Amino acid sequence: MSQELTLGVYFSANDVVYDWTIAFLNSFRTFNPDLRLILIPFNEQCDRLLQLQERYNFEVYIDPSFPRLEAIGQAFELGHTPTGPYWFRRYAAFWGPLNRFMYLDARQVVLADLKPFIEALDQFGFDFIHYDCAIDQVYEPGVFRQELLRQGRGRGFNSGRWATREGLFSLEEFEHLAAEALKIRDQLNPRNTDQAFINYCCDMKPVCYGHFAEVIGGICHTGWARQPRKIYQQDGKYYLWDYGGLDHKKQLFLLHWAGHPLNIFMPHRSVFCNFFFRNEPISQYLITYLYAVFEYLVNNPIEVMRKNRHINTLYHLVKRTISL
Repeated sequence: MSQELTLGVYFSANDVVYDWTIAFLNSFRTFNPDLRLILIPFNEQCDRLLQLQERYNFEVYIDPSFPRLEAIGQAFELGHTPTGPYWFRRYAAFWGPLNRFMYLDARQVVLADLKPFIEALDQFGFDFIHYDCAIDQVYEPGVFRQELLRQGRGRGFNSGRWATREGLFSLEEFEHLAAEALKIRDQLNPRNTDQAFINYCCDMKPVCYGHFAEVIGGICHTGWARQPRKIYQQDGKYYLWDYGGLDHKKQLFLLHWAGHPLNIFMPHRSVFCNFFFRNEPISQYLITYLYAVFEYLVNNPIEVMRKNRHINTLYHLVKRTISL
């Protein structure tokens, strides 16, 4: 790889995910002390977060394209996620200051040096490398999805962790692809707007993309925390104990809690706490732990009701009736 290329990582966050971001930043700087890190503000609620800029040595990237990207997001929004349009700001990274980069959401911890994962783009000749896949979270079952799969496309990758290169897409190209995608909006996931959008763009261009675990090898195929597996450390690295499984004793380089709230019973909470409380006194740990217990006791009954099939069905029935 040319020495002239600028490598680094973009991340998106705001004050709403402040605690998640503390763990993310501590973990990132543990394994990547010198790698360039740039915040793309999720929205304008970033006052607390910006106070961490010097401590964690990150830059802030604000681009004039944000309103146009948010407009794309708004066009895809079906009323499920009020903040959905802000997710599209992350795609300004394609014309940002980094030549080769990784994008990461803040609801995860970094467990390895990320530079080799960024360098893999040129080393293996890929335009875009992603991580976890779940096609149902991107494309609805139907003719469009079937045709993509028939052509060897349509992986359905997660939009919160990927590596790519500057200039792969332009703002004008995104706007053109968005107009085409809206013609088949009913065949895209109704909720995960930014995820469906970037998958559609990569599939329609198309770009040469692959999965980190398949391209590099020796790493876990997924980093989703909710999967019941044991994480252990050895020689300063994190591995997965998944006896009998495909990822047994493979390295884990990212651990993310997408779709899971931050609470006392979150899976692999010990890994999160290891980075969240790094360099903090034990008293802070105890206070936060007690608060988490209280929060759980208050919110858990509501969460149980929300997930109940009958209550949830009734809620959405009433919601649809009111909207008519």
